[in-house]
Amino acid sequence: MSISSKAYTEGLTELRGVRDEIKPLERQLAKVQAELGKLQARRDQKIVELGVFEKAKADRLATAAGVSVIDVVALVPSLRPQEPASAPVESPSTDSVLKITRDLRRPHRRSRILVQRRTTRTL
Repeated sequence: MSISSKAYTEGLTELRGVRDEIKPLERQLAKVQAELGKLQARRDQKIVELGVFEKAKADRLATAAGVSVIDVVALVPSLRPQEPASAPVESPSTDSVLKITRDLRRPHRRSRILVQRRTTRTL
């Protein structure tokens, strides 16, 4: 692709104009991002402050702050969901583990039939 000298010069002029439009917007963006960062830090600090209340709930804080429950729990780990104390954790019984292990070792019925068919054909 060939471009003339005149077109190149005009392109540079246009590019400078776009640059001049971008610069003030970048400055504004930097200011807004700084302000946003301060507000987010203030919000996070408030979540931590309120999270120490004994009846605080992560979902209520999340809704009020406009963040996810995961974000609240990351800031206040003590608000993570607790396992119910009344429900004991059941581990699989030895019998059920042995049965599963036996089933895994036993070849599948269909695969045995296929093996039998193959061996009878070759004979």
